[in-house]
Amino acid sequence: MGLFGSNTMSFLGGVAEGASKELARQQSSIDALIKDASQVIMADRLATRKRRQTRMSDLGDKYNVLRNKGLNDSSIKVVLEQDLYDDIIKISKKPGITKDKLNSFVSVTGDTDVNVNKSSLLNYLTRDIVDTDLSGMKFTGGGVDTLAALGLRKPVGETIKAKTDLVTPKRTIEVDDDISKIGGGFTASAQRALDTRTKMSSASFNRSAASVLAKQAGFDLDFRYNTQTGGFDIETDIEKGDLYNTVLEKASELTKQYDKIVFQDFSMDDTVAYDYLLFPEGKLNKVDVSDINLKKGGGKTSDSNKVKDLSKKPKLEIEKEKEEVKVPSLVQSIKNELEKGSTKFPVDLKQKYIKRRTQELLDEGKDLSDARIMAQAEVRKIIKESGLQ
Repeated sequence: MGLFGSNTMSFLGGVAEGASKELARQQSSIDALIKDASQVIMADRLATRKRRQTRMSDLGDKYNVLRNKGLNDSSIKVVLEQDLYDDIIKISKKPGITKDKLNSFVSVTGDTDVNVNKSSLLNYLTRDIVDTDLSGMKFTGGGVDTLAALGLRKPVGETIKAKTDLVTPKRTIEVDDDISKIGGGFTASAQRALDTRTKMSSASFNRSAASVLAKQAGFDLDFRYNTQTGGFDIETDIEKGDLYNTVLEKASELTKQYDKIVFQDFSMDDTVAYDYLLFPEGKLNKVDVSDINLKKGGGKTSDSNKVKDLSKKPKLEIEKEKEEVKVPSLVQSIKNELEKGSTKFPVDLKQKYIKRRTQELLDEGKDLSDARIMAQAEVRKIIKESGLQ
C-alpha cells in the first residue's frame, strides 16, 4: 500500500476533479458574460453612430437652406442650437424679407471672431452623440474569475473592451469648444414678426389717420361700413376740394409708413406705430393748410372708397349730435364682441374710442399729450377688465 493508503488517494482525486468542474463552470459563465456584454455595447455603438449620422444629415440640410437664405455661420449656429429653424423659415416667407433683413433678425453675441464653418459647426452641434467610453469600466457578475485572478488571462473588463473595440473601434470627434462662445437669439423685430395677434390693418389705419388729420384740419371726416357694398362710406361736413384731398393724401402717405413699420420691418407694434405716426412726441401730426381755404358744406356728405354709381344714392345728412347717439358706447361694443365669442377687441374700434375720449379730455382743457395718454389708459383698462385683449 502507499504512504496515504487507497482511501486517501481517492479523496484527493475527487477534490481535483471537483475543482476542475468548478473552473469549467466559472469559465462558461465568464464567457457568456463577455459575449453578452460585448454584443450589447457593439449594438449601442452602432445605434449611436446611426443616430449621429441622421442628426448630422438633418442639420446639414438645414444649414444649406439657411445659407441660401442669407444667414452667416454665426447666425446659423444660434438658430440651430436654439431650435429656431422653423420660426426663421416662417419669417423668411413674409413679403419683402430680403437676405440682409432676415440676417438682421438674428442677434449674435459673444465672441464673433470665432472661425466657424459647416463641418466644425455640425461636429459641435452633435458633440453629445458619442460612443460609449469603456476606459476604466468594471464588470461584475458571472461568478469568480479564477483564471484572471491567477494571471492566466486578462480581466473580464479588458477582454470585453478589446473584443468590442476590435469590431466597432471607438470614434473620437474633434470639437471646437470656442464655438460655444457664440451666443445670441432673435431680435425684438423677429419676435414681432412671429406675433400672431390680430393687428390693425393698413386699411384700418388709413381710415383712422384720415379722421384724425381731418379733425386737426378743422373738419369732420368719418367712415361708416356699408353692408350692401362691403366698403366704407366717407362722411364729411365740407366740400370735397383741396383740403379734403390733402388730408386723404397725407393719410395715404402715413399708411405707407405704417405698413412698412408694422408689416415689413416689424420695427414697432401696431399700437406703438399708430401713436408714433399720428402723435409724434405726444403732438398731433398736422396737415399744412396755410394755402387752403376751408369750405364748410353744411351737413355731412357721404362718399365711398369703393367704385360704384353714386347717382342713385342720396347724400347722407347727419347732424353731429345724432351721429354721436348712433355710435354705441364702449361698454356696449365690448358686450357685442363678447356675445360674438371674440377674445380680442377690434384694434380700429379701440382707436376710435381712444380718439373720442381724447377729444372729450381736450374739450375739458387737457393738454393733447396728456389727453392722449389718459384716453389710452382708460379705454385699455375697461377692455382688459372685460376679459378681452
